[in-house]
Amino acid sequence: MYKTIDLFAGAGGLSLGFKQTGRFELVAAAEINPNAQATYKANIPTDFDNFKFIDNVIGCDFRALSDEFGGIEIVIGGPPCQGFSNANRQKNQLINMNNALVKEYFRAIKEIRPIAFVMENVSMLESDTHRFYDSHNDHDEIETLRTEGYAIPTRNDDIFISKDNFEGFDMLDIAMHIETVEAMILPNELYVLIRVLNKNKNNKKRLPNFLKKNTNQLIKQIDKYMENADSQDVHKIQICEMLDAIKGVLSEEAVKECTELSSLVELQKNLISIKEIYQNRLIGTYQKDADDNVVFATKSYSVIDYINAILGNQYTQKGATLNAEWFGVPQERRRHIVVGLRKDNEKEIEISFPTESVCDKHYTVADAIMDLAEYPVSLEKTCNDILYTDDQLSEYAREMRRDSTTVKNHIATKTTETAMERFKAIEQGKNFHSLDAELKTTYSDPTRTQNTIYLRLNPNEPSGTVVNVRKSMWIHPTLDRAVTVREAARLQSFPDKFKFVGTKDSQYQQVGNAVPPKLARGIANIILDLI
Repeated sequence: MYKTIDLFAGAGGLSLGFKQTGRFELVAAAEINPNAQATYKANIPTDFDNFKFIDNVIGCDFRALSDEFGGIEIVIGGPPCQGFSNANRQKNQLINMNNALVKEYFRAIKEIRPIAFVMENVSMLESDTHRFYDSHNDHDEIETLRTEGYAIPTRNDDIFISKDNFEGFDMLDIAMHIETVEAMILPNELYVLIRVLNKNKNNKKRLPNFLKKNTNQLIKQIDKYMENADSQDVHKIQICEMLDAIKGVLSEEAVKECTELSSLVELQKNLISIKEIYQNRLIGTYQKDADDNVVFATKSYSVIDYINAILGNQYTQKGATLNAEWFGVPQERRRHIVVGLRKDNEKEIEISFPTESVCDKHYTVADAIMDLAEYPVSLEKTCNDILYTDDQLSEYAREMRRDSTTVKNHIATKTTETAMERFKAIEQGKNFHSLDAELKTTYSDPTRTQNTIYLRLNPNEPSGTVVNVRKSMWIHPTLDRAVTVREAARLQSFPDKFKFVGTKDSQYQQVGNAVPPKLARGIANIILDLI
């Protein structure tokens, strides 16, 4: 048994696949989301006396943790990968912490020194597009690596902030004074209301609902801000003028014409970008570019160069994109994985991946979920487990039912009258775009709606990539209702004995975020072949 740790474990899809091989012992895991953490704890560990859960990877002493278990041999996980530099992209939004989390993952590799590691959904490792910004957080460490002979070349990058003279604000001057920036950022409760109002201002259905529900609170928050604003602060005077204009047009027709609304939201986004640069301690200067835009001029270096240096070239790494369907999952889902093998021998082992299906049988949506169609669906926050009553099952359904006697998490969202009209109108394999124009009126720009929205599943094919099917309003193949948490879990290849914990929304999100266990098991077998 190879002692294994799962970092950024989510609900445990990757862990479960490794566990199912019978060759990997999950001794530790890290996950910060409390609902996903509760689901993981309820399903993965078998011996809590010899298992450790890490609430937060930041600050964790991985070397001591590994010593506690007599050495950890395998590290798996998928750190969040948003927040990387993408050159020349205007409105590039930094994402707090995500750069740090990728670096924490490789700090764990460096301290644990496992035989092998697996990172999933990280195609950026092989792309020069995705980069780290130069930061005081680890600038000295990068310079030390360079002096030791590791190549970590940099390039110049500009982070777009704003037009210099934005609605009368001198953004270059403001950007250079963090105290001014922080003072100009609206209280979060007020900003959220303003932002949602702006988002819905052209939506004929959502705008009146928003105004009916939130107008009094919005006025209260604006009045509170204006009462406390420093009358000598020229920036706050300008913001108060914008808020006063918004306050005066809180009716359906007038709000659409209020230019101050979108301007204030844009200003706040610019300020938040500046604050994130300070929070991430990026190294660089604010300046104007040739088009009179305010930019933060900094340097960046590629993720792959950083990884090769931080690991001291002690690992051979290779990535590939794998399709979950190749491993018996009833779903077309492509995930990029990177495998690293420690260089213990003079002769390097060649890492190879499947390029086509490795299973004899491929399954459809019908194979996965049609045996659940007759079971009652709960629309409440929770539901009781339901005893199995039938035995006319597909091969896949039998596999999912193994070691279980009940259907769990068979819950779905309540359906509004408008949503039900759409459900009834959409045919198998079709989505929102197939609807007549009169059924699309709640969307301000229906043409921009993603193809996954209001998708009625085709029972005769694998599903598309399972996301949060509640938010995407996925429809059962033959019934006019939403896909349940359990049905989404079946499409992901979670067995019925695996129970999701937390709020209904959280359960849907946990399922959508997970690595399909059967795909994870396939990855685990690749690792076994290599080691």
